[in-house]
Parts: sequence; C-alpha cells; structure tokens
Amino acid sequence: MLLLLARLAPRLAIAPDAELAQRAQRLTQRVQRLTQTRSDATGTAAAELRRIERGIYPPVLADRGLGDAVHALALDTPLPAEVDVDLPGEVEMPVAAAVYFAIAEALTNAVRHSGARKVQIRVFHASGQLRAEITGDGDGGADPAAGTGLAGVERRLATFDGILAVSSPPGGPTIVIIEVPCALSSPKTSFS
Repeated sequence: MLLLLARLAPRLAIAPDAELAQRAQRLTQRVQRLTQTRSDATGTAAAELRRIERGIYPPVLADRGLGDAVHALALDTPLPAEVDVDLPGEVEMPVAAAVYFAIAEALTNAVRHSGARKVQIRVFHASGQLRAEITGDGDGGADPAAGTGLAGVERRLATFDGILAVSSPPGGPTIVIIEVPCALSSPKTSFS
C-alpha cells in the first residue's frame, strides 16, 4: 500500500499544480484580452471625442493655437484687457481647449458679476505646467461652489490633472489661477 501511495503521490501533487497553472494561464489571457478591448474602446472614444470637438472648437483655437485664441477672447471682452502670452510651443488641443474655455468662463464672470473695470490675462508655460492667471479689479466674492460655471471648469481641468484656484475676497481683486501639467510641442511654422 505504501508503495502504491508513493507512486500516486507525485501524480496527485502534479495534477492540482497543472490545473492551477492552466487556470492562471486562462486568467492571464483573459486579462490581456480585457486590457486590449479596453484600450481599443478608449482609443475609439477618444477619436470620436476629437471629431466632435473639432466641430465646437473656436476656429482661432483650432487654426492658430491657444495664444492667439486668448488674444481673440480679450478683444471680444467688453472690458479693457491686458494680455501677456508666453508659449514657446504649441499646447495639445484637448488641454488648450480646456484652458481656453476656463479663461473664457473667468472673463464672462468678470463682465457679468464682478463690476470689474479691467482684466489682466497672463498665460505661460514653466516646469511642465501650463499656467493661466486672470485678474479682475472687480468687487470680489467669486466662489466656485456657488455656481455651475467655475465648478464645471474645475471638473474639466481635473480631467487633465489640472487645478482651478480662485482668490476673491470681498472688495476684490479676483484672481483665477489655472494650472495644467502638459508638454509643449514645436511651434507651428508657416511657409506663406
């Protein structure tokens, strides 16, 4: 009996190990398939989002980049606006759009709610961060939690690990800071 048990013991030990190895292999293959299908779905969704966004980006943003788009925003603002843009390269479009719309919201709030007489807009890139600062000399009191505009901007920036900070004490000034980590690409060149 001991002899029979000695002969069967290695087989019994191998069978569960082989079964576990097969299960592990099947699970590994399943994880790889799920990873690939998730990657494919994410890529498809991102491509569709880019297609839709091309229909809603302001033409100046899509054609000429964030710097010129910010200058155009300032020209369209009914307040005197001082603009300082220092971007030695191009900002990737999804990030540029998020920052553009955040600046647009800050300017809209300055016009509609703050009583500002002028605004300053500064946009620059340093240490891997795209930073925009919008300062209005209005009455203050801006609060991202009190409305949907700035809260929506905050959520959109968070998509890119960006932040929105607002300092708006009663009596002003209101300072809106936007920071988004991003790399710049080479500036566009024109051969006209």
